[in-house]
Amino acid sequence: MSVWTFIGSSLLFASIVVLANYGVQYPIFNTPLTYGALTYPMSFLLIDILSEKYNKIQVLKILWVGLFLAFIPSLLASEPRIALASVCAFIISQNLDVYIFFYLKNRFPHLWWLRNNASTMISQFIDTMIFFHIAFLFVYPWEQVIMMLLADFCIKAFLALCDTPLFYMFAIRKYKQPKITTKRGRI
Repeated sequence: MSVWTFIGSSLLFASIVVLANYGVQYPIFNTPLTYGALTYPMSFLLIDILSEKYNKIQVLKILWVGLFLAFIPSLLASEPRIALASVCAFIISQNLDVYIFFYLKNRFPHLWWLRNNASTMISQFIDTMIFFHIAFLFVYPWEQVIMMLLADFCIKAFLALCDTPLFYMFAIRKYKQPKITTKRGRI
């Protein structure tokens, strides 16, 4: 991985996290769904694409640098409890995503769609449980927190399925291109 790829990926990851932390404070049209649910899944897609192209150590370094870069702006862009909840959920879920992804990649190397979707959905469920309990449990009634949690996870699971073509396009497609042969050999 080049230095520029590392820096760019870390900055992009941190930006997604900060945007999600800001957006989670605002419900969409008086529903339990927040704008954070629409932006945060992009971080899992980014990490899965990087996990397909690079090794686990490199991807985990991007995660930790992204966390470091996102922490102070998240504190400024959102309430401290949201930033704290995000960091706690982030540390556990994003690391879990990488470990599950690499486990599935090694166990089922040809099932790229499985590692993309399973690692993301399991990790996002854990992330959602941690985040909403820390961020909102003593702020809103328990029933409202559960409704927000369920709405958030449902949209995250739906978006995880929807990002499968993007994962294929950016991470898998280049490996599946047919080899063109000429009279002189392969190109």
